[in-house]
Amino acid sequence: GYVWGGDAIGSVNDSSATVVFHTAGTRPVTVYREGDANYINSNTATATITVNAPPVITTQPQGQTVNAGQNASFTVVASGAAPLTYQWRKDGGNIAGATGATYSIASVQAGDAGSYTVYVTNSAGNATSNAATLTVNVPPAITSALIAGGTYGAAFTYTIAATNSPTSYSATGLPTGVTLNPTTGAITGTP
Repeated sequence: GYVWGGDAIGSVNDSSATVVFHTAGTRPVTVYREGDANYINSNTATATITVNAPPVITTQPQGQTVNAGQNASFTVVASGAAPLTYQWRKDGGNIAGATGATYSIASVQAGDAGSYTVYVTNSAGNATSNAATLTVNVPPAITSALIAGGTYGAAFTYTIAATNSPTSYSATGLPTGVTLNPTTGAITGTP
């Protein structure tokens, strides 16, 4: 039988051959003969216990906003017993090959926008980061005709239409008497 010391789960006098400790350190171990209740014919030794700590995320990945075509990068810092393994996820699904503490995306596109997390594991457990949101600013694209015709001396109205909520409009080569509203994209006047 065995007698375990320290912070063992169960009784300090647990007679099983296996015991679980929650902290590292040195523990006395007494090996005794079955039925030797007074430990008269026993031997005592000291065992060093190593407790593997589960991963703890100490620095969370941060959300970011980038323009389409720029690069984006997420980084996590975790502590715990080595080796730590990483698996990055986008919107809950694993990203193939994204298995380091940093995940980078070159030339971000609209489809890269989403919620990114990382799952960190080791022999003692696992931890999932907070979500980091990637927002991608996509430039506007004009959807209306690029050329509009009118009659000289007659009132003219035309509105530039574009996707992705432009914040301002501009136009060049407008005839005298015709102006552009830079907020709405409306071109009006009499040439």
